[in-house]
Amino acid sequence: MAGLGYEAQGSTGELSFCGADNETVSGGPCAAARMGSVISPALEWLLPEPLLDPPAFAGFGRPVSTLLGRRGFRDDEQLTRFLTAGAGALHDLSRMADAERALDRIDAALEEGEPIAIWGDYDADGMTAIVVWVLALQRLGAEPIRYVPSRLAEGYGLSAHGLRGLAAKGVGLVITCDCGVSNAAEVEVARSLGIDVVITDHHLPPAELPRAVAVVDPHRPDCAYPDPDLTGAGLSYKLAAALVARRGVSTDGLAAVAAIGTVADMAPMTGESRAIVRLGLDELARTSHAGLRALLTRSCEAPGQPTARDLGFGVIPRINAAGRIADAELAMALLLETDATRAAALADELEVIHEQRREMTKVAVETATAMAAARPGVAPLVVRDDAWVPGLLGLIAGRLADSLARPVVAAALVGDEVRGSVRAPADFHAAASMEACAAHLLKRGGHAAAGGFSVAPEAWDAFVTAYEALGRPFPVTSDAEPQRPGRVPIDLVLHARHVDWALAAELERLAPFGPGHVEPVLAITGMLVADVRRVGAREAHATFRMRRGIETFDAIAFGLDASRVLPATGTELDLVGTLERDSFGGMPHLRLRVLDYAESAASPLVARRLPVPHLAPTG
Repeated sequence: MAGLGYEAQGSTGELSFCGADNETVSGGPCAAARMGSVISPALEWLLPEPLLDPPAFAGFGRPVSTLLGRRGFRDDEQLTRFLTAGAGALHDLSRMADAERALDRIDAALEEGEPIAIWGDYDADGMTAIVVWVLALQRLGAEPIRYVPSRLAEGYGLSAHGLRGLAAKGVGLVITCDCGVSNAAEVEVARSLGIDVVITDHHLPPAELPRAVAVVDPHRPDCAYPDPDLTGAGLSYKLAAALVARRGVSTDGLAAVAAIGTVADMAPMTGESRAIVRLGLDELARTSHAGLRALLTRSCEAPGQPTARDLGFGVIPRINAAGRIADAELAMALLLETDATRAAALADELEVIHEQRREMTKVAVETATAMAAARPGVAPLVVRDDAWVPGLLGLIAGRLADSLARPVVAAALVGDEVRGSVRAPADFHAAASMEACAAHLLKRGGHAAAGGFSVAPEAWDAFVTAYEALGRPFPVTSDAEPQRPGRVPIDLVLHARHVDWALAAELERLAPFGPGHVEPVLAITGMLVADVRRVGAREAHATFRMRRGIETFDAIAFGLDASRVLPATGTELDLVGTLERDSFGGMPHLRLRVLDYAESAASPLVARRLPVPHLAPTG
């Protein structure tokens, strides 16, 4: 490689720094200008600090052991508990405030044959939470009514209109999931109608709780539960599993559905939610349930071995599509369907809606991106277009928040009120930001990364002024560093010869990935371009065939900007991305999902290359 070698036999297996301390090396416009026509990084590569003496972990080589050391693991016992988290990692539900009271009331309804309704939300977390409860109650002989409010007519949470309808059907008990903790007024309506309400919710509660029979929310100030990060589906799973266990009935299959909602709501993959997802993925892999099999077949590359990535990028967008632009009942019916023929028909119908949602989102995001371009900066951003479909607001806000690394509100006029969704990076607490603007809002709710609200049209301008004046980080007491766009944190820097099936297997053992335990990003050097070309209907992606000695290695960059220059054949190229198995064509092979690339001469990895005389033998 033009007189340079790469250290790979030091204490970590990583490439070493040569000289200066380079935690971050930018490859922005200045680097591009210096290098002339040489291809520089499009992003800023945040290189990890060297770890000269990483812990050793059984079954892992030096590179992955280095990664684990950086993530705070210190010994095999701690790592094993994390990697094998399952049923034994679930906490005692008796530590959850009001949990026993809730189960006792549901048990009483079952004993008396009292009609029960499950009230949820129209996103994937809310819908799967409903399905978990329905599956559990069906096993106990009940056939609950499932209720998802109209996104347009009722909005999020309990509504007086919906409660009156359930009362007319003789319902005596309503169990909420993924909502309810902010519905004190609506709970009073239910009480007046003779309906008891059991609230199960994971959003931040107000100072005064609703006067429900039970309010189960791990964020209650008086709740001693050790893990407050359960999602709506995760909380439903804990309660529903405890209910059926009281009667000696199997809980099998409940975690499969709860895992979908847990991944959908971006729960940390470090605590109890990790255990639920691992249990759920195991159940999904072996399920014979017709609805789940039909959904997995259409949304997973390997339906018999689904991953958290499959859920996040395949299963969940399809479920959400029903709640966003159609009817949430379609997705729930599919998740509950036991007949293979009917399940296939429902899955096909959902697939059509999913494609429609994708096209609608593309147009809306383009409009929002143009609005954002006119208002650069890092402060909270508010965009509004009354032509946007309300079900797409969260997607619009999320796409902008991800690309701009700033808090974003996307809003639209719905009837006689403006409704908005909030998405925010780690340094900005979405729910707390809603509380800071509560004086201007009709309704509000959320958690750290996401929130929603409604506001009267006449109060809109005051809300925008107040929201965009919020600082970062928020709250100001947070020690989180404000995120910046155009940066990619790198976990490991490796020579291409270390990228093989053994490395892939070790990385796969660390799954599932998610917030708090993200999929490792690799920076790989030591390869030449054999071939590169744009692919896809709009040539929006690029495929790379790379050479490392006599071997070839595939890589793909999805959504590559049309202005990004492609390297010529024979170019020495450094790649940044995540390692994955690709079974396209029936032959499994390794592939790098590319996040960025740069010619080796312009790469930030120059700082980690050592002149040949300094290297240990590489053979």
